[in-house]
This record gives sequence, C-alpha cells and structure tokens, in this order.
Amino acid sequence: KNTGAERFNYALPHLLGLGGPVLDLPMEWEEEDGSSATTGPGPGPGTRTRQAHDDMVPSHPTRDVSCLCGTVKLARLYGPLLDHLAKKRGRENVHCFSYDWRRELAETASKFESFLERVKSRYDGVAPQVVGHSMGCLVALNLLNRRPGLFHSVLFGAGAMAPNFSLLEDYSIVGRANTLVRNDEMFAPSQHLTNPGPAHMLMAYPGEREKFGKEHAKMLFDAAGDPVEFDLNRLETWREYRLGMYHPESGVKEVTAAKEAWLQSVLDRCLAFRRGLIPSGPPSAYPPVAVLHSDGLPTKFGFHLDADGRIDFDKVNMLPGDGRVVAEDSLPPEGIPVAKVITNKEEHTVVLNDLRSVDELLDCLVAEAASRKK
Repeated sequence: KNTGAERFNYALPHLLGLGGPVLDLPMEWEEEDGSSATTGPGPGPGTRTRQAHDDMVPSHPTRDVSCLCGTVKLARLYGPLLDHLAKKRGRENVHCFSYDWRRELAETASKFESFLERVKSRYDGVAPQVVGHSMGCLVALNLLNRRPGLFHSVLFGAGAMAPNFSLLEDYSIVGRANTLVRNDEMFAPSQHLTNPGPAHMLMAYPGEREKFGKEHAKMLFDAAGDPVEFDLNRLETWREYRLGMYHPESGVKEVTAAKEAWLQSVLDRCLAFRRGLIPSGPPSAYPPVAVLHSDGLPTKFGFHLDADGRIDFDKVNMLPGDGRVVAEDSLPPEGIPVAKVITNKEEHTVVLNDLRSVDELLDCLVAEAASRKK
C-alpha cells in the first residue's frame, strides 16, 4: 500500500480469508496525466491512456510469503534467487524491476523499457542480462521483439508465453485455482475482472498457437473429443461458454452493460499486446536466449465441453509442466533462437530457485554473447 514505506506483507488474517487489502482496480481508463476517466469502453489500444490507479504501488519483488511479522515463512519465492545473484554479481549490480501485476501489460512493458534504458545508461551503454519469470517473461518478450538492443541476453524462467487456457478456471469459479492459502477472495473472478494483467496470459486468438510453433495447438474440445475453434477476444465467446463473470459460480453479483464494455476494452488491449509477441525481425537480430522450465507436474492445458456445450472444468487435458505453465509454452515463439534449455522438476513459483541451473544458463549466455563479438 502507498504509505511511504516500501513493504507490504500478507498478514495471517488475510491468508486465512478473515480480511485484508482489496485488490480491485478501478474499471476506468484515463489519460496518462490522470484526467478524463471514463467507465465506458474507453479509448482503444494504442492511445496514450492507462487504467485508473488505486492506492497500492509496487515496491520490490516478493521474496517470500510470510505471516506473524515475517517469523513464519509460508513460501519462498524470489528471495533465494536474489540473494544468490547478489552474492555472485554484487548486490549493486542486481537491478530489480518491480511492477503491478494487476495492470495492463502494455503499460508495464513501457515502464520496463524505460527501466532497461536507465540501467544501460548507468553501465556506459552496456545492455543488462535479463531474468524473467512467469508473467515477467511475457513483458520481456514483447519488449524483446521491439527493442532487442536493450538486452545483453535473456533467461526466461517458467515463462507464461504461449496462451494459457487453464486460467479460464481462475476467471470463472471462486475457490478453485485462485485460492491463496485459505483466501478464496484475493484472486476471485470479481477481482480478475478489474485486473487486466493476468488476462494477457489467456487471451488466445485463432491460430496463435500455430504462430508460436507449438506441438499442441488445440485447447478446447467437444464432448466427442474433437477440437473446437474459439476466439477469447470476442465478448460473445465469454457469453456463449459462460466464462468469467457469466459463469453461475463466478461470484460476480450482476453483469451490467458497463462491465461488458469494460471487459471488451480489456480484450481489445490484450489482443494488441499478444500480437506483439510474435517475432517480426530476423533471428539474427536477437540477443542470446536461454530457458529454464519444469516438466515435473501434470499441468492443466485444455478443457472439454459438456453435453450442453458449456466448458466442463472437471474434464481436463493435462500435459507435463510446472503445475501452472505447460513445459512447451515456456519456450519463446519460433523465430527466436534459443541457445540452451534446462528442464527441472520444480513447481511454478520456485523454478528459478534451481540456482545451479540458473548459473549454468547465465554463464552460457555470457559465453554466447562473447562468441558473437569475435
């Protein structure tokens, strides 16, 4: 929360579902100077607008999830990686880009672009190595396609890059895939409706997986097992299959014209962002790239329709992955050369805590970059 102190911890009552911060963002677009807010469909993607803000700001990467003033660790997240890199490279040379994962990713990518420009300037024009995780890989990939010269090299860790259909469950049903410890309200469908960020990992358009070059291109199947074509960027698709706020178990009390207009504006912006994930330049334009991902857990990939033509979230197609992202989806699209891939067996949130593999891949990227200068 924007209190002036750079710390925000999830308290025990919050994790137990007994109270805590509300993570809903205003469903309004505004000019970048903060004026002219609107609750309608809003300005189109590409105009210089942003979502209105609440009173929370990103301050630092999440090192761990704790309670009781940090004395009880419930999960280790980026702490081990950050401490390890600081020890090896010097803490002054590890620069963390903190962002509000709830917000539109085009806005985040623009801020990341400015961040890398500042880091590059600080080191007399030498571009930094970039390590991304999950949604952060999506942000990095979009910028990498536009400005590869800002990167010395890139390590994608458990990247949610190809569209992830399993997130539809998070968006549609309270208390299923969106529960954190015992809190089933923090990431419920009503919150996701106001938070455009995660939607960027979901909004597949027709033929997108083929453009990524993925082996498994179809994610929705009818009751007979035949693939079904769909376009998640159309509001009619959400209505037809009763997804998100249209699902009877979403917890969204009322579907209004204003909410529908808001959702369609989010879908439009997601589509514009996702089109920027497919490379348009030659492979030689890209810096060295490596991937660290997992195939250790059965991971939801696709769903089937029931006899009424609705998505049955209990009839799932599984593929090897990290429990959130399937292994093949964590590879960048065809057209971006990958110097090395290491596969471990870790769960999604801790894939990058495989520090030996991180070292191996970062050293590989340094060597690859040096060889290109000869």
